[in-house]
Amino acid sequence: METPNVRLIEKLFYKKIMLYHDLLYCFKHERESLINLDLDKLWSISKEKEEICAKINVTKQEIIAALDLQENQKTFELNRTMDLIPGESRAEFQKLYLRLIKLKSEIEVFRKENISFVNDSLQFLDEIIATITGADGSETVYNDKCHFSKSGSYSFLSREV
Repeated sequence: METPNVRLIEKLFYKKIMLYHDLLYCFKHERESLINLDLDKLWSISKEKEEICAKINVTKQEIIAALDLQENQKTFELNRTMDLIPGESRAEFQKLYLRLIKLKSEIEVFRKENISFVNDSLQFLDEIIATITGADGSETVYNDKCHFSKSGSYSFLSREV
């Protein structure tokens, strides 16, 4: 690979890292908004996350174009990109690659925790509504893992996918 393409790919890696930082920031703010029940902020964060993800996909396509892959190699795998980088530039790209992996894993943790928070909140509200309306025909007891377990109550609320 010629040197100008390596510099372009390096810039695109840095751009992708910055976009993932922005996405992580959104997930952190989403958590705060979930805790504070700030629905207006949640909507704006959701829109911002969509925009960032679109930019990440554009950057991914720019990296593919800069790599000048063959038609049968158009699927992008970040770890395979490392094989295409010349040896003298590989150490710097390895650092960038590891930063991207770390950011992705942090984002995944926040994403899962936020989903869990929403699900737990909806389940709690569902149990309250069921108790108030008298639709809760089941007993809620602790299971062997010291968590509430219930059998057969109706589900009034659900998380939108």
